[in-house]
Order: sequence, then structure tokens, then C-alpha cells
Amino acid sequence: MTATPEFPFGIVGVAPFAGFVHRFDDLIGSATTMALYFIHSRRWRENHDAAIKAFLGRAGTTLEVFLPDLEDHELMFSLGKHFEDGPLIPALVADAYRYFARLARDFRQPAHVWLFGRYPTYSFYRFDARAVIALYSNTSAKKELPAFEVTADSFLGTFLAADVKDLKQECRKRAPGDLEAVIRNAAP
Repeated sequence: MTATPEFPFGIVGVAPFAGFVHRFDDLIGSATTMALYFIHSRRWRENHDAAIKAFLGRAGTTLEVFLPDLEDHELMFSLGKHFEDGPLIPALVADAYRYFARLARDFRQPAHVWLFGRYPTYSFYRFDARAVIALYSNTSAKKELPAFEVTADSFLGTFLAADVKDLKQECRKRAPGDLEAVIRNAAP
């Protein structure tokens, strides 16, 4: 290791993911940029729908979204095997596609959605100078997942920024209006 990162690596909060519900409203409400990377995060979207729409309704905001590629059948199979709600994963991802397509129609954002084909090891919710990183379990058993709030200028924040840059190289970029075609093409 060539440099010693600051202690505690930019972590400003640790809690079960569900413990960040109110913090997310604060982060969304004060942000001008938001980048989201998750499998479908239905409950998160439902809990923060009003805050997301208020965010998009403000001038000068930017939303980036990364979702699983429904046309990647190997990824969908793996995701289905890993979670208790596995058989529902494709429908939940399709619901997330439609959610962000509606936002794009109503608010002109996101301008595009990035579709990832690699199995995710964590989810992230990035806002200006902060991010929440949530880990996934290595088993399909449902349990509380740990999450960390980190600063953007920290070791973990820098790692996340580099990961986002790399994701944009690896992911398929789609206009929100094209997501229905992806859903149709992915159908068995």
C-alpha cells in the first residue's frame, strides 16, 4: 500500500440499510447530482418517490441510473438464485425500468440508463459529496444488510467514483424510451 487513507476511510455512518430511510430524504433533498446502482430497489423507490420527483423538479439536477441488463439471461439467472424473491427479480427489474422511463418522460431525466451485466457485490446511492453503499449477503437468506455513508473525497468515495467511471465503459447505455424494447426482448 502506497498511501495511508484517512481514518475511518471516509465512513461517516454505519447502520442497517433500512436505518438510512430518513437520511436518504436529507441527501436527496440537498443534492444536485444523484447516481443510483441497484438491482431494483423497489422499496427504496417507493419510500423516496416524492423526494426523487422533487429532486428532478429542481433546476440543475442530474440523475444517473445503473440497473441490471434484463437481456443478460445469465445475470438474471444468477440474481434469481441469490435472493429469496428470486423468481420475481426479472419483473422487479422491469418495474424499475418502467419507473425510470416514467421519470424521464415527466422530468426529462434520466437521459439514459446504464445496464450492467456483471453480478453486483454492492449497491450505491451517490449524492454530491456523500454516498450510501449497501452490501449484499453471500446467501439467499433474508437479513438486515449493512450500509455505510461515506464522503466523496475519501478512500471509499474515490473507489466509488472510479467504479462509476469503469461502469460507464462496461455497461450498455440505453435511452429510457428504449427500455420497453429491452423488457420485450428479455421475455422468455
